[in-house]
Amino acid sequence: MRHTYMPRRVSIVVAMVALSACDSILDVELPHLLTNSAIKGIGTAETQVNSAIALFECGYSAFGVTALGHGGYMQSIAGVFGGGHGYTVNAATGECDTSSTSVAWFDQMMGSRAMLVTQPSRLVPTAQGSVTADFPVGKGVYDRIQDEWGIQNVLDATGNPVGERLSAIAALYVALNLTHMGEFLCEVAIDGSDLLTPTDVLDLAETWIGTALGHISNVGTGDFVMPFGVAPSARNMALAVRARLRWANRDYAGAAADASSVLAADPDFGVMVTRESGLTRRNKIFHNVTDVSFSAMLGVHDWWNPAIRRVNPATGLPWPNPIPFTGSIFLGIMPDGRTLEAGNIPVRWAQERRNTAEQPVSLGNGAVPDTRVPHIYKGIQGPAKYEVPATYAKDDDDIPYMTWEELNLIRADRELEIATPASLLNAIGLVNELRTSKGLPLVSGAYLATLTDGTNDVAEVRFLLFEERRREFFNEGPRFWSTKIQNTDIAWFPRAEGRTPFQNYNWQGGVRQILPNDEYDQNPYFIQRGGRSARGTGCAGLPGSQAPYLVS
Repeated sequence: MRHTYMPRRVSIVVAMVALSACDSILDVELPHLLTNSAIKGIGTAETQVNSAIALFECGYSAFGVTALGHGGYMQSIAGVFGGGHGYTVNAATGECDTSSTSVAWFDQMMGSRAMLVTQPSRLVPTAQGSVTADFPVGKGVYDRIQDEWGIQNVLDATGNPVGERLSAIAALYVALNLTHMGEFLCEVAIDGSDLLTPTDVLDLAETWIGTALGHISNVGTGDFVMPFGVAPSARNMALAVRARLRWANRDYAGAAADASSVLAADPDFGVMVTRESGLTRRNKIFHNVTDVSFSAMLGVHDWWNPAIRRVNPATGLPWPNPIPFTGSIFLGIMPDGRTLEAGNIPVRWAQERRNTAEQPVSLGNGAVPDTRVPHIYKGIQGPAKYEVPATYAKDDDDIPYMTWEELNLIRADRELEIATPASLLNAIGLVNELRTSKGLPLVSGAYLATLTDGTNDVAEVRFLLFEERRREFFNEGPRFWSTKIQNTDIAWFPRAEGRTPFQNYNWQGGVRQILPNDEYDQNPYFIQRGGRSARGTGCAGLPGSQAPYLVS
């Protein structure tokens, strides 16, 4: 543990893939064909819930590949996968894991939600209709358990009632899918609904967490172990996810309260996206980034000349050179716990290169390696060797979704918001708790004195926490991307300007992403708002100019 609108053209195909792909993983007997008659039977309830989990996990794994680019960690190097790691604007669509270069995630998460619930009264009242003939309105598995079958009538293979447990899991995964959309899309529509802003979607996700907690309280003693090693406690998983979505919604007090509740019950708590070998179940981050290797890790961004670029739209000021909080190669920590040099350039323990013997070139600065950002030196689909992440060792390594470390950092952000000398010390103490668990230098001595001397302390502790997240969440999916979205005044996005330093691929304009074009072309609510000209408008009321820059 340490470590919308579903397009009618793809929804049934995606769901069939999920069902056929998760057989051995989820230890259930699955129907060979996903038809309306096959899913009408009350005995398929657990199969359907498990399939929705599998579909969400495939999308989340694929999204983790894209996130390494948006997090600023990677650049495309090989002559293929040139569109990868380029700050893409559009949410990637398509079937689940069809190739080594596939990063399709949107259809998986929309499909997972549609398998669980489609009743507009439970989602968005302006929803226009069915997802497909096989998933009509009100016929997601959660809808059927509540409205058609009755919770008390849903039994497991031994005849024990499982309706509340399956309802809890279904509601929880509805919340996970909605949270993801709220964090990373500018606007969302669910089953043809009117535009939902990120705030709207996160609020809806929080409602579903409340629904999940209600069902969890009715199971046994009020909790249960999540299936397939996802989490040791359904209740704590629900609270942890609510902490994340509240944090993304800038409710730091509520987020910290949930985080503290989880950690009080289980200090080592974690939620995992489970992975297995084989298409659709493999760890796509390992497969694409480490094993097959199309991309390489980026050093400090001193090659993106800000003098001829637009200013940072969040501040109106030019980006400095080098760009702060960039570079992920040979990161180090000084003996007093410092991770940032002047200008918020990361501390390194070696130069961002190796000698002819392929050994790191030491800086001799006294720093120790930050073991949270592991990498190896290997060939990238043809060109010379480069640094690639080494977080995972094989296809079936699980991906952390929510960890005790993140819960601690959520608590630290709340202390930063309070912004008293005592609360800033608390935030630093939470960082030291993470460092202690990993044997890394603690914030102390001269660095601690700088952070608490009464001069610019809030900004300096903010920078400490931001860099801590950048390192802590390395290669763990989109956690740092989400952090950047909440801090666009200090976090670099290229905004469709400039090129990657090796292959000269164009940087695209993504901060948050947008829906596929057919949503803007076909959804009547979007058409009323101007069709494609409505793209990104859901971000208009958010701080930091989060809308993507669209190239006409």
